Amino acid sequence: MARAEEVNPNPSGFRLLSDSQLEQIHLASLEILRRTGVRVHDAEALELLAAAGCVVTDGDLVRMPPGVVEEALDKAPSRIVLCSRTGEPAMYLEAYRSYFGTGSDLPNTLDLETGERRPSVLADVEQTARLVDSLPNVEFVMSMAQASDVPAATSDRKSFLAMLTNTIKPIVFTAWDEHGLADIIAMAQTVAGGRDELALSPFLFAYLEPTSPLQHSDVVMRKMMMMIDHGLPFVYAPGPVEGASAPITSAGSLAMANAEILSGMAIAQLKKPGTPVLFGSGSGPLDMRTALATYSSPEFMHHCMAMAELGHYRYNLPVWGFSGCSDSKLADHQASIESTIWILWTALSGANLVHDLGYVESGLTCSYEMIVLCDEIVSYVRRLMDGFQITPETLALDAIDEVGPGNDYLGHAHTRRHFRQVWQPRLLDRNTYQSWEAADKPTAFGTAREIAQQAIEEHQCDPLPGGMLEELQAIVAKADAKL
Repeated sequence: MARAEEVNPNPSGFRLLSDSQLEQIHLASLEILRRTGVRVHDAEALELLAAAGCVVTDGDLVRMPPGVVEEALDKAPSRIVLCSRTGEPAMYLEAYRSYFGTGSDLPNTLDLETGERRPSVLADVEQTARLVDSLPNVEFVMSMAQASDVPAATSDRKSFLAMLTNTIKPIVFTAWDEHGLADIIAMAQTVAGGRDELALSPFLFAYLEPTSPLQHSDVVMRKMMMMIDHGLPFVYAPGPVEGASAPITSAGSLAMANAEILSGMAIAQLKKPGTPVLFGSGSGPLDMRTALATYSSPEFMHHCMAMAELGHYRYNLPVWGFSGCSDSKLADHQASIESTIWILWTALSGANLVHDLGYVESGLTCSYEMIVLCDEIVSYVRRLMDGFQITPETLALDAIDEVGPGNDYLGHAHTRRHFRQVWQPRLLDRNTYQSWEAADKPTAFGTAREIAQQAIEEHQCDPLPGGMLEELQAIVAKADAKL
């Protein structure tokens, strides 16, 4: 099995858990799968597991020998490449490359015009995709909104089409069942130019998750099998709540979630060795005062950092991450504080595919302004992570000698060569008080709102080739007709 020395070192040097602690978590997960087992509600998956030497009792309770899991880990690829809608490589999910994007399926949206919380609609999917397409530091899109103004049974197809037509960036999507997934894959194959072309240069990535604690539902298993049959990548990420659907302790929650992932990965690799699966999960504690799951607690961040370290140092797998999300109800100071901590923390972890930029209200509400603000924070944090070079040119000994004591560097050639390398904000204010006052005292949130409004009104995504939109709409219309 791949070990830490085979993985590029974390440039930050930060570690939450030692190698021995990661090994303890791994062994605990193996023991959960051996002793307690998982429920697998799918006949094909049960057949694969039984043939591999797993013990199946009580109809669908599967207990796994450690060797089955270890063998699956050896077969899982250590990198996944996602492309743009036009087929160019866009994201290399490997080592410590971090790519940030939005989240999906939020029932509420903070209206960009009124600021009021309202039910999400399909236009929010279109507009957030267009906004993401315009932002330089948000590299993939998820639906953000769960459209309430279209039939629920086919809203997954409509959301996917809305994203397809409003961004060329990679799409991470959800599908309600295997029928919706089949239609989404058909749309993607139409755009890519066929089944083989899509498998070779995928621009879509499925979000799948087990049901905590320790269950693999029939619906999710059927979706997983379909993604595997088409050679397409997916994440299989549990979302247990500590104290409710997972142990309240961070170590127990981590071990259980890891067992859920590893058992799902075993099924995937038994079905087809080499299947690209992203590793990771998100788990925060239940706040016992409010009975709400926390989204920006230190314990949630601990869980995600530990998962990233398991993926990088123990398994040599690409990692799923969280960032830019808040428990605040508004795009406000709390949201900006929590989002900033999240983005910096995730960058330190080196998680690869990092979602949920723009989430507020603990993953229930979308904020356009927060998506823009997170774009700025990602840029800031990336500059921090880049550090600086020490070379004869950057040490500037000649320039220091030429300027000498008591003079300035404003007109020096060394300054002219390098001043454009200084990071420049788009939202954060560096003006004088007088200039800020003369500009009507802009705020970061107000400027973010203006940027979002302008992008939604003016930004144009590269259009689909002629006639293709009608083909895609026909797929969705056929699904509607079946209702």
